Amino acid sequence: MSKDIHNTEAAIETLFQQTLLEVSTIEYLDNGSYQCEEVDELHHHVLLFIVGGSGEIMLNDQMLQLSSKHALLLLPGMKAAISSKHSSKLRLYRVAFELFRQSESTTLYRGYEKERSFPIQGQIAIHQHALLYRLIKLLYDNHHSLDVAMQLQQSIYMYAILRMLLKEAQTVVSIDTWNAFEKSVRYMQDAYHTDITLDKLADLAGLNPSYYSTLFKQKMDKSPIEYLTGLRMNRAKELLLLSQDKIRNVAREVGYKDEFYFSRRFKAQYGVAPSVYLKHHHSNVASLSYACTDHLYTLGIVPYAARIDKGPNTITDRVPEPLESSQSWDIWRQKLIRAKPDMIMCKENISLQARTNIGDIAPIIVIPWMQKDIFHHLQEIAQLVDKEQAARAWRERHEQRAELARKKIGGAISSKSVAICTFTSNGLRIYGARNMGHVFYRSLQMRPPEKLKRQIDKHDIGTGLVWVAASAEEIGDYEADYLLLVVKSEQEARAGMKRLQATEAWLRYPAVQAGRVFFMNFNQWLIYAPDSIDRQLEEAVALLAGSGGRPLI
Repeated sequence: MSKDIHNTEAAIETLFQQTLLEVSTIEYLDNGSYQCEEVDELHHHVLLFIVGGSGEIMLNDQMLQLSSKHALLLLPGMKAAISSKHSSKLRLYRVAFELFRQSESTTLYRGYEKERSFPIQGQIAIHQHALLYRLIKLLYDNHHSLDVAMQLQQSIYMYAILRMLLKEAQTVVSIDTWNAFEKSVRYMQDAYHTDITLDKLADLAGLNPSYYSTLFKQKMDKSPIEYLTGLRMNRAKELLLLSQDKIRNVAREVGYKDEFYFSRRFKAQYGVAPSVYLKHHHSNVASLSYACTDHLYTLGIVPYAARIDKGPNTITDRVPEPLESSQSWDIWRQKLIRAKPDMIMCKENISLQARTNIGDIAPIIVIPWMQKDIFHHLQEIAQLVDKEQAARAWRERHEQRAELARKKIGGAISSKSVAICTFTSNGLRIYGARNMGHVFYRSLQMRPPEKLKRQIDKHDIGTGLVWVAASAEEIGDYEADYLLLVVKSEQEARAGMKRLQATEAWLRYPAVQAGRVFFMNFNQWLIYAPDSIDRQLEEAVALLAGSGGRPLI
């Protein structure tokens, strides 16, 4: 549409005088009635009117949240897909329509061309929700009528709907605006310890301060000042929990020159002074990694909000606010706000994203994953939640179970070598003495292949090395008495075996000759955490003692 069209009354009138409108389809979608895995390019203008619940839409490679009292206006050429897998009873109307703009006009002839643009696009907060709902319901109820007059009435309803949306245009948030807004949030994350003004933030986002504050409240559920205070105070909590630094130094680190003013603000925010906070028992924990969730459960703590992917029901069913990998950070944020955790635990791989998206909600405690083994992970987490005794008790139990397991399989087997592999598109991953290798190399004290042992010995036991890459042809370099193939699916197993069996080393491999090649389920062996390790130990004993597992040959 021409650039002189703006959201003014006169421009709106001009727009509709020169435009023909045709409703293509209108659908009512509720939770489960749509399933859009692929991101499809739109060929029409599309209006999504959210009736209730919440969900997500992938729009031009950006994930946006859908919630009630909002609409989304999409233009032809955009790529969009609604996510139905983890929506909260999402219900919406989807209206596809065409616009035809007058391109030529004479006393005898008028020509129209299909119009792909519109003065507004993106999310729209609906203030007159009931009125818009009635108009869309009328449109929906009469869409399939064959009556010519009713078909004309359809266009009138749609014109009225678009007029309403244009008048709500001050609350429209385009994708470009969201990108600029997020730039200002990242700035706050990086520069929280400096003097930050509302004018500076609004300028970064290219918005006036009043609108910026409104948008910030809509997106983050708090004002910019409340958000900044949350960042500073949670960073202070992290420093108090993880370092022995003086309160004066912590205050300066997070942007407060006066330690007494910092202490007053801290107490006003959390009800206790910084010195008292250190002595508190922090049991309301959120976990952004299932491994951390498993550690907490082992210590007798069920997180208020937690990552639950691939975890057993005995743990995941008890989490009040489950977090799943397919959900966006926006949804995680809303769940964590409801959970109100004292601290949030995560591994290094998502720590930056966590600080960016939820650093104002609670202190982000990053557990150093690769630098330490499972026993040190448990010890460090136990210190944070005042559960050191429970950590020592689990380790004692595990060592007793491991000793009993070695007796069950017998010395003849425990002295054997074993290789643990997964398939990749390029070959194999051969696991070391942590993750999938912990039970076999540490608990059962079996031997790794000699070449792998030389790699393991370069690191402290259980740290640094997770796996080494190898081609299918290099399987002979990692000969062992047992070969365990950890697979995600039958299809992956067949494809991987086809590559292995095509190599010369396969038939000479000791485990192949002895008939000691086994499949294991990837999900059961993926998690490197106490409860999972105990389960893996039981499975390993059943496999090696001949009462479990699935032999390949």
